[in-house]
Amino acid sequence: MGILDIYFAPSKVFAALREKPRWILPLAVVLVVVALTAVLTVNLAREEITMRQEEVMRDRGLTEEQMDQARQFTSSPVAVISGALSAAIFTIILLLVFAVVTNLFVPLFGGESGFKKIFSVICFSSLVIIPAAILKLIMIAITKSPYVTTSLALFVPALARDSFMYQLLAGFDFFIIWEMILVSIGISITSGIARKNAYVLVFVIWFVSVFVGIGLGRIFGRGM
Repeated sequence: MGILDIYFAPSKVFAALREKPRWILPLAVVLVVVALTAVLTVNLAREEITMRQEEVMRDRGLTEEQMDQARQFTSSPVAVISGALSAAIFTIILLLVFAVVTNLFVPLFGGESGFKKIFSVICFSSLVIIPAAILKLIMIAITKSPYVTTSLALFVPALARDSFMYQLLAGFDFFIIWEMILVSIGISITSGIARKNAYVLVFVIWFVSVFVGIGLGRIFGRGM
């Protein structure tokens, strides 16, 4: 069983995980991709990111001296590395929370709980991030903007990025939908849950997470 099998023969991967759960390798790959994507995004769209940061600093009423200090820090290797590490840590937390919640509800949908199996399924399914990152980095390189999307928000480019409707549509990312389909197939195979029930469980959790993410973004966004 190779990593590429998750794209071309996912059922084969999940059947193997049912017998022997594995999550270290796919998780490591996902975290490396997340960190590299964060670093490359900063380098490819530095001008746009800098302009946005300066707008935020002016809105906060920072002095020119404070803004200069902030510019020096944000352009330093330390800031880039800390950004990459933060992205990786945030990813681990999301995957763990997703696995815990899914494992908690699997028995209610007729399946057999087992955190290691479910976490393995989620880690392998998260490898969808590789083609997603490649496409997004290409889009960033072309547009020179970090604000690219592979979601339903593509069809409403006139919407403001901070509007509720834009954020809702942005939550419906095509690659995440692919990932959720894989997770559904995976827990159906590894946990013995009916395929239809697996889809209901996974997509309900995901749908709720979209609204939770929007809510948290608005709460913390106001505090910034």
